[in-house]
Amino acid sequence: MGRGSSHEIPRVSSFLRWEKVTLLPSVTEADLDRLIFAELRPLSRKVALIIARVTSRCAEMGLPISDKMIGARLIALAEAGQIVGLGDLRKWRFSEVQLKPQGSSDGNLSA
Repeated sequence: MGRGSSHEIPRVSSFLRWEKVTLLPSVTEADLDRLIFAELRPLSRKVALIIARVTSRCAEMGLPISDKMIGARLIALAEAGQIVGLGDLRKWRFSEVQLKPQGSSDGNLSA
């Protein structure tokens, strides 16, 4: 897994948990999941990259979803075993996510 700048101290980007997120009626969990899964690949990608791309797509579509909400959803998906999380997913620039390999049951591979 790649690392950020050697001079940068890994910091938590958000403490928001998915259980605390309230989506507006115009947006469903499935809507957000579709946008997230469209950005995921079998090989790992930085959480910050996924969040930036999904945030941009939400803005284009006029969806009221913040970067912190997307980060919280990524954590929930990893904890539910639907995607693989590498590292502490709260530290967006120092963690990665990827599609779950076929036949895998554990979505969290904390480093």
